Amino acid sequence: MKTIKYPFGMFLIGFIINFFFRYSVLFFPGIIMLIVGIWVDWCFYAALVLLIADLVLSLLHQLKVRRMFLALTGNNPFIQFQNTILNNNSKNKGDFFSGGTERNTASEATKHNEAEKNNIVVDMSIAVCQKCNYGDEIEKLNKHERVFYITQTVEQEVNNGGFSQFFFNSSGNLSNEAADAFTKIGAFKTADICKKAVSVFGGKVPQDREKRQDALENADCDDFLDECDNSFYKYEDNLADLNYAYIMAHRDSFD
Repeated sequence: MKTIKYPFGMFLIGFIINFFFRYSVLFFPGIIMLIVGIWVDWCFYAALVLLIADLVLSLLHQLKVRRMFLALTGNNPFIQFQNTILNNNSKNKGDFFSGGTERNTASEATKHNEAEKNNIVVDMSIAVCQKCNYGDEIEKLNKHERVFYITQTVEQEVNNGGFSQFFFNSSGNLSNEAADAFTKIGAFKTADICKKAVSVFGGKVPQDREKRQDALENADCDDFLDECDNSFYKYEDNLADLNYAYIMAHRDSFD
């Protein structure tokens, strides 16, 4: 079995984004105090503490992302996505993101083997993402497409960087719908995990991204969300099969 590797360039880009933006609450005050430190000694040392803390947290976060991305999961669509991203073969990337998998008619649905089912799920995920401009125009989706888009988005975000990344990014705007979406496809255990993760906000998750980010930074929830991540990665629900079954059950709603 070929060992997959996380590209250093991808790691470096993620680390830089973390350093300048994710932990900006440390970076910008650190820079300001560093400048003031030219005249005031204690500001210089305080700036060093802030910037070193930013550096360490950025590195640790990206190491976590790397570990999550390379983690073995039972989710075949994510494995295909993972292999495509980490494969240096540009042709494979083009085939994957252009939706190069063959679509079969609904009348042949019962004849699909596991690989074909996974291809349909991945192919439909790409089509739905493109239809709603990757969430920026989610109102274009009908109710069944929206459920499918939410389950796919949650799964991709959690597999990439855990629930903390899901909440932190704009995808977190869908947090309050996540449990219901998984319930509708029959993934009841995953729905319970989402309910548990959402509970860190003490109620309804803020729709405003900045308020949500502030709440995450103020709450001591890293260990709690790590537990939710680990529960999610067990894949007690077969999300690939459940998503496929949902598409087939509502095939007329998918373009």
